[in-house]
Amino acid sequence: MKGSLQDHNIEISDIQQPKIISRVPPTIWPVLDPPISSHEGPEMQKAQEHEAKVYRLPFEVRYQLEVCISQGIMNVHNLTPEFVARLANMAEKDEISARNILEYAAEQEKRIYDPMTIFDNAEALAYSSRSKIPYYCAYSRKATVTPTTLYFSSPTVETTNRVIRKYADKYGDRFLRVQFTDEIFEVWILILLLGRFC
Repeated sequence: MKGSLQDHNIEISDIQQPKIISRVPPTIWPVLDPPISSHEGPEMQKAQEHEAKVYRLPFEVRYQLEVCISQGIMNVHNLTPEFVARLANMAEKDEISARNILEYAAEQEKRIYDPMTIFDNAEALAYSSRSKIPYYCAYSRKATVTPTTLYFSSPTVETTNRVIRKYADKYGDRFLRVQFTDEIFEVWILILLLGRFC
């Protein structure tokens, strides 16, 4: 292997003592999903939640945060309890604005290294993805399942069917479209290869 690398002018340097960095768990999961023990009563669980400063995000905001994490827009190691607290505070005042800034982040398809910057982004604060749609359409959430992971997508407009129309009044926002596919990067490799030969 060293010979092959040297043939391509890749310099090799020996490392005497590699530095092993221990795994650091993300700090946001205890703030969003506190551990619940079945042996403790509701009073004890409430006391633990108050002690750990647990934030309960509305479903649409939490789903959109999961979209940003699953698509690599935000990394769980960059998200802090301060970010979750500010998002929860914003969602408490205006749930739609909190959802919209996360939808804006997902739509940009660019990695955000400092998630706190989206709260100061004028375009993100003014963004609104929802518009008037025809009666035979609805916003639908989607989960793409691959052999190694799960990708969530922002709600998109899709044509409804008889079942969705029947339950649209009470349960219209509870449908999830699930798609099973190969790894996402394999599709991009195929597109790049086809692009080279066309």
